[in-house]
Parts: sequence; structure tokens; C-alpha cells
Amino acid sequence: MFAYFDSGTSNSRLYLIKDGTIIDSIRKAVGSKDCSIARDNGILLKGLKEIYDELLEKNGLCDGDINEIYASGMVTSPYGIKEVPHLDIPIDLNGLCKSIYAHYEEMFFKRNINLIRGLRDVPGKNVTIENIFDVNSMRGEETEIFGILKYLGEKVKNKALAIFMPGSHTQITYVKNGQILDFVSTISGELFYAISRNTIISSSIETAMTEYDENMVRHAYNVLKKYGFNKAIYLINTMRIFDIADNFARTSFLEGAIVGGDILCFEKYVNEKWHDIEFAIIYADRGMAEVYKALIKAFDDRISTLTVYKSEVNCSVEGFLEILRARNESWR
Repeated sequence: MFAYFDSGTSNSRLYLIKDGTIIDSIRKAVGSKDCSIARDNGILLKGLKEIYDELLEKNGLCDGDINEIYASGMVTSPYGIKEVPHLDIPIDLNGLCKSIYAHYEEMFFKRNINLIRGLRDVPGKNVTIENIFDVNSMRGEETEIFGILKYLGEKVKNKALAIFMPGSHTQITYVKNGQILDFVSTISGELFYAISRNTIISSSIETAMTEYDENMVRHAYNVLKKYGFNKAIYLINTMRIFDIADNFARTSFLEGAIVGGDILCFEKYVNEKWHDIEFAIIYADRGMAEVYKALIKAFDDRISTLTVYKSEVNCSVEGFLEILRARNESWR
């Protein structure tokens, strides 16, 4: 039996896994952000140990019943369990498996925790102001990517893919033949959170929508390309002042402007480096997936889009299981 932590900036999830099946899971609102604010990594470790003990007790288990503990996500950041350097791309599943870092955690768990390392894309030997545009990093999404690839059919997974993973920090990853070759990182999710809660726009939009007006999404994208981000966002306030759109339409416009920034990055990478992209794979909730699909089509309708819905497939766990299978292969 295995225990797997998927720990992010604000939340952590623990899964008990036996014979490739989730036996039980638990979630706690604790993450690297709490450690960063308090400057104390013990906050995360204490929270992870609490849910570990709780889940074991609930299932009539003890620590000795768990063969190994694994963790991915922000656990390898400076405010995680243990800071571990990113891996450089390109990398495949075997490369990720071979680089798992076994950390003996002596404060709370008093046993090894296998840390799945994040990835980085750094052109050249050093990061400079001249090349920083092409520098990107991820922690956690690397595991999800291999879960997404498992979900795709054989005819698709070995093609040239752009995998979109919207979140607080959105990742767009270039994958071909099961190998992560390149990616670009943005802050689109945090942008929506900040604008919707801390600006004059907050009274003009909704913060928990699951559907969007595709026309407004496309309109925002066009405005973004023509006038830039600042003007596009301010137009939402203008719409409210002159009462020419409701909150549903204005929120759709906001998402179109923010996601449009991701698509502009994607456009640049496709035009300059990712010339052979055939499929765009979107791993998201249904509403957000539709926003990305609409704008990918607006950019280039020759790129086929496929969606993996978060509500239907847990690609963090599926990716972890792929890692586990690959490691077992290497142990034989």
C-alpha cells in the first residue's frame, strides 16, 4: 500500500492507494503559502502528518502498513518538505522516475518520503535578463502530464501535443512521443483572483461561474490583441458604468482577456518553435475548457482540441500510478 501527497500552494491532498486503486483520500487547506508567510516549513509537515494519521486511523491502518510515501507539487520548493532542484527538460517518464529524491523526514514522519521533482526550462547555462522570457518552471504538473498521456489513445499520445493545464500558475507544455520537450508558464489563475477581489472590477463580475459567453470570450481576445491588457480589463468597468452587459457577459470578457494572454504566448511558441503541433489537450473543468477551446480555435482552427475533464479524471493520481509502474519495472 502506498500513500501519495499532492501538495500545492494552498491545499494538500493525500491518497491511500492499493493495487493501483484509490482506497481513500483526504484534503486539508495547508500548503507552501502558509510556510512562506510564517517562514516555517514545519507548518506544512505538521498538517501533512495530521491528515496522514487521520486517514490511517479511519482505515484501521498503522504506519507500518504503508510500503512507501510519495509526494509531488510544491513539496520540493523552498517552502515545502525539502527544497530539491528542478530537473532540466527534455525528460520522459523514466527520467522523472530515476530522479525521485528520497528524503528522510525526521521531525514528524520519521521515515523516507519520496519527492517527485519539478521541471525547469533554462536556455543556456545561466538565467539573464536577456533570456528570462524563455525560462519557465513547474512543480506538480509534471506528474499530471504523464497521467494525461495515459488517458489519451495511442494514436494521439505520440503526436506533437500542446497540453494546457489552467490553474493559479497555468502551464502549456509541448510533448511528443511521451517526452516533455518545452513549456511556458503564466500566472493567469492568480490574475483572475487578484482582479476579481482587489480592483474596481470586482463588483462587475461573478467569481464562481461554470459556463461562459463564447462571443464575449472571443471579443475580449480581439480587444486584447488590438489594445492590450490594461484597456481590455478597464472595458469591463466601462460596461458596468453604461450598463451594456450583465455580470455573466462581463465575467466571460474578463476570462477571455486573461486566457487570451495564454493564447498569445502559445501563438508565439507555435510560430517560433512548436511548428508541428497537431493536438491541443486541455486538462480543466468544463467551463474553463470551453474558454480555452474557443480561443485556440480563434488562433488556429487547424489544431484539433481534446479535453480531459478534471471532474472525471484525477491526472495527479494517474500520473503517480504511471511513475509507480515505471519504478517497479526498473526494480525487476
